[in-house]
Amino acid sequence: MPLEAAPTDGLPADVRQALRAKPALRPAGCDGAAALAALGETQRRLRTRLASAEARAFDQLIHLGAAPASGLAMVPAAALGLTDPAFAAAEPADRAAPPTGLGSLVLIAKLTRHCNLRCTYCTDWREGPGNRMTAATQALMVRRVAEDRSVATARFIWHGGEPSLLGVRRMLGFLWLQARLRRPGQDFTNSIQTNAAALPDPVVALWRLFDFKVSVSLDGPRAIHDRQRRTARGSASFDAVIDGIARLREAGVFAGVLIVVTPEVAACPVEKLVGELVDAGIHAAGFLPVRPDAGTGEGPYLPPAAFADFLIRLFDLLRTRPDLRFDVREIDALHAAWQRQATGFCELNGPCLGGYFGIEPDGTVRHCDKFLGSADHALGNLAERSFADIRASAEMTALKQREAERWLRLRTCRWYGHCKGWCPHESHIAARRGAAGRCCGLAPVFDHFETLAGAERQRA
Repeated sequence: MPLEAAPTDGLPADVRQALRAKPALRPAGCDGAAALAALGETQRRLRTRLASAEARAFDQLIHLGAAPASGLAMVPAAALGLTDPAFAAAEPADRAAPPTGLGSLVLIAKLTRHCNLRCTYCTDWREGPGNRMTAATQALMVRRVAEDRSVATARFIWHGGEPSLLGVRRMLGFLWLQARLRRPGQDFTNSIQTNAAALPDPVVALWRLFDFKVSVSLDGPRAIHDRQRRTARGSASFDAVIDGIARLREAGVFAGVLIVVTPEVAACPVEKLVGELVDAGIHAAGFLPVRPDAGTGEGPYLPPAAFADFLIRLFDLLRTRPDLRFDVREIDALHAAWQRQATGFCELNGPCLGGYFGIEPDGTVRHCDKFLGSADHALGNLAERSFADIRASAEMTALKQREAERWLRLRTCRWYGHCKGWCPHESHIAARRGAAGRCCGLAPVFDHFETLAGAERQRA
C-alpha cells in the first residue's frame, strides 16, 4: 500500500502518541496496517511545515517508505532542486563490487564553519566565504568512503559551526550524494551536533524523515549557559535552545545534550547543575572538558585533575539520588571500563588512528576534529589522497609512533588497562602545556570506584 494512501481515520490515541516519539517503528500492540497508517499521518504532519518548493521535494521521497535514504538515489537530483554541477557528475564507481572487509569509519564533517553563536571558548566558527563545504567536496568525501572496499560502515557526524544553517536543500544534497555514491553493501548513518538556538521547522522535519540522531550543545544552568553561549548579536540563547530541544524531542530525533565543562561549570554545585537540567527536561548528558587551541595550547582550559574531581562529585550525587534519573555518558563509560566491560565510548576504546577523521570545509583531513590547529595532525586533502593513502602516509606513521611512545609512558599507571590512555587529544594538550605525566588524568575516578567498592564489601 503506498504510504500516501494509507488510511488514518480512527487511528488509536496510543498509536498517535507512540508515533510522535518514533514514527518509523511499529508500535507495540498494534497491527501492521495501523502502524503504516500512523507513519503516513506523521509524514503528512511533517509536510505541512515545509515551504511549497520544499514540499515538492518531500513528495518525491514519500514512495521510498520508512527509510527514504535507502532509495533516495532513485530521485533525479534536478527534481530535488539540486542544480550544482557536482550532482550531475556524481556517478558511482564500480557499484557491483561490495565491501571486502568489515571495517568502520567515522567522519566528523565540518560542513560549515558559519555559526549563529559566539561561545566564549570556541575557536571553530568562521565568517565569510570559503567556510562552507561545497557540493563538489561533499561528493569527493563520499566517493573516498565508497571507493574504500575495506569500509562496510561509515558514520557521518555533521559538525560546524552550526550545521542547521546549511538549510534543507544543502542537507538533502549531501544525503543524496551518500545514496548515489555509496557502494552496495555499505551502511551509512548520520548524526548531527547542533546548538538548537534557531532551528527552522523544515530542518527538523528533514532530520525526522531521515532518522538522524541529534545532539544539542547546552552548557548547564541558564545563567552559565547564557554567559558562555551568546548569539552573534550578543543576546542570551538558553530559552531558544530549550525550545529547540522540545521540538527535536517531539520529532523523535533528540539524542541528549553535550555540556562543555569550563571552570565555571566545574565550580557549580552539582546538585544545582543536575537539578536545573532535570527541571528543563534533560535526563542525559555528555560532559566535555574545555580545551585550548590544539596548535598552541593556549586558551580556556580545565586541568584533568579538576575534570576528574567534577566527575567524582557527579557520580556521588547520582549514586545517592537515583530519583533524579540522570545519565552521564562519561560516568557510565568509566564505570564500565573499571569493570573491564565494553564502554561504547571512543575516548576509552584505545587505538583510534585511521578510524576517525575530521574533514574541513576545504577537504583537509585531520585525525579527529579535536585537532584543529595542530599541523602535526593534518593528513593531507581529499583532493590528493584516498583514505587508504592517508592511513599509509608518512604523517600517519609519525602519529602512530607518537602514540606508541605515549602508551609506553602511560602503561606505568595501574589503571592503564581500564582507561587505555584516555583520548590522545588529552595527552596532546597536556604536552602542549608542559604537563604530560605518567597518568592520563582519570586515575582519581578509578581510585574512587575502588574505594567505594571496598567499603561496600566491608559492610557486606
